[in-house]
This record gives sequence, structure tokens and C-alpha cells, in this order.
Amino acid sequence: MSTQHPYYPRNLKLPHYVPNDRTGAEILTLFAAVVAVVAIVTWIITGQRTQKFCFLRRLVLCWFMICAFIHIFVEGYYAAYHATLAGHKTILGELWKEYSMGDSRYLSSDTGVLCIEGVTAVFDGPLAFLTFFAFMKGSNHRYGLQMLLSLCQLYGDVLYYLTNWKDGFKYGPTDSYQYFYFYVLFINAFWIVIPALLIFDSMQHIAACQTVSDFYIDEYNRKHGINNHKKSK
Repeated sequence: MSTQHPYYPRNLKLPHYVPNDRTGAEILTLFAAVVAVVAIVTWIITGQRTQKFCFLRRLVLCWFMICAFIHIFVEGYYAAYHATLAGHKTILGELWKEYSMGDSRYLSSDTGVLCIEGVTAVFDGPLAFLTFFAFMKGSNHRYGLQMLLSLCQLYGDVLYYLTNWKDGFKYGPTDSYQYFYFYVLFINAFWIVIPALLIFDSMQHIAACQTVSDFYIDEYNRKHGINNHKKSK
């Protein structure tokens, strides 16, 4: 006999499935509480810097640390234990089983999702930490790192949406406000909207630095009688 489970498609085989002990509300509350702690601690740390950050920049730094936490610990957990996840009773295991109510690919070790999450955990997570510390230290590479991180996040999330759409959104109940509209569409939209805004922000800062650099190069060339045809390539 096949093990009964609440996931889509209904013929999905999950022989090692074990129901969650915690309700969806309890799981989401615990997750939101941990994210809030990460954000609050980061907010406090960024406020103690000698050269103060503006309000929006502190929010962005909180975003980096939240991403680092989610990418490394939450998505890293999935990448490490995807094959047996349906039977886990840990907090993170039950978190993934709850999320899988909207997208069961996480319980079936779908190749596309596994690759996306694996790369995100191994590459994007540490990169988020690195970007945060680059801003804290005032590194010249901070906006380049911000753009790299945001591009990776945006690309991964676009792939996540497109692969689900290409398969006809058959991995969850599309008429469910909680599982489809909230879990799948709304939550993942954060990694579309915010990275897109940060890519634009990075481009603005890098372009401004390039303008200053070009000005000083032109001034140097003029003072030393160097013929600079339009700007060197």
C-alpha cells in the first residue's frame, strides 16, 4: 500500500512520509520569529558603526543577513537532506514539509529544484555574508558584490517560477490562497523584487564612480598633454 499524504500530484509516491506534529501556523510563527531576531540583531549592529548608514541602507543590510540565514541554514538543510525530508520531524524538516504543500518538488528531490537550492546554499549564502561585511568595512567591492548576489538570487528565482509554470503548476493546489498564492507566489516574489531593485542601485553607484574616475583620468591626461581619443577602451 502507498503511504497517504496531502501533496500534489495525488499519485506522488512518498513511502517515507510522516505527518508534521506542528501546525502550519506554529511552524510559520517560529520561522518568522527567528527571521525577526536576525533582522533586529543586524539592525542593532549596523547602528553602532562610526560612519552611520541611512535608514534604507540598514534595511538592505538586514536583508543580506536574512538571506544568508535562509540560504545557508534553511536551504542548506534541504540540499543536505532532500532524499529523506518527507520523514523528518525536526523544525526545518517540518518547515519544508509545510512549504511543500504548495510545491511538492521539494519532497520528491526534483532535479531542477535540488540544483537551484544547492547552488543557493553553497554560493549565495556565503556571498550574502560577504556582501554584508563588505558594506560594514566600507570595501570598494561592496556594490559589485551586491550586484553579483542580487543577479544570482534573481536568476535562481526566475528559474524556480519558470520550471513550475512550464510543468503547469501541478505540484500544489492552485486554488489555495495559503499554499499557492502565499507560499509559492508571494514569498518567492521577495527574491524577484528586492534583487531587481538592488541591481538598479548597484548600477547607479558603479556608474557614479565610473563618472568620477573618467573625470580624473581626463584631467590627468589634459595636464600631462596625453591625447585621449574619446576615452581608452
